[in-house]
Amino acid sequence: MDKKAWKKRIKYRKDLTSKVTHLTKGKNEEEAFENLIKILEEKCIKGSTRKRGYICGEMPAVCLMDMPIVFVAENLQYEKTLREQEKQKIRYLGFGVRFQKAFIYKYGGRPVIYDENYRAKSYLSKSEWWRIVNLDLTSQEIIDWSHEREWRVPKKLVFKYSQCEVIVPSDKYYKRLVNYCLKNERDDILLGIRGIITLSSIYY
Repeated sequence: MDKKAWKKRIKYRKDLTSKVTHLTKGKNEEEAFENLIKILEEKCIKGSTRKRGYICGEMPAVCLMDMPIVFVAENLQYEKTLREQEKQKIRYLGFGVRFQKAFIYKYGGRPVIYDENYRAKSYLSKSEWWRIVNLDLTSQEIIDWSHEREWRVPKKLVFKYSQCEVIVPSDKYYKRLVNYCLKNERDDILLGIRGIITLSSIYY
């Protein structure tokens, strides 16, 4: 399939996208916003580890979702419902950055492998265990994160502003981001990024 045909297939499928999304987390929206600012100022996303995330093995990895933006918004709404109704912890909030899938692929990012941990470890070298996400549909407690269509990048992800779009949850944080950049003489962020997506315009 040539590149033109690949793009056409994505264009005519609502469930496919040419971009992947990394969402930040924190104890609350304020902390998640601060984490987004740090990522933008450093132009770097540091990988999660086995201790700080759900990474298998010793290699840190940056987690991204292979979802159209409307489904990112939908998933965030469901995560919010889980926190409110089932008191689950915050996994991520509506702040993040999006990248072209081709850029992530060239950088070494790959789709994760959904399988039972012990099975995946048997056919992957230890240096590739960062790609494993546990999947078990046979036990009483189902383990299934495949709805996230996750990609991962080993170690860390360094990027240029021209390679990313920024995601914020609402116009409140859109204004906060713009004002922060202007106040701190970081016009380079606003002028360099490909755009700012406000998720509230998708929610409602």
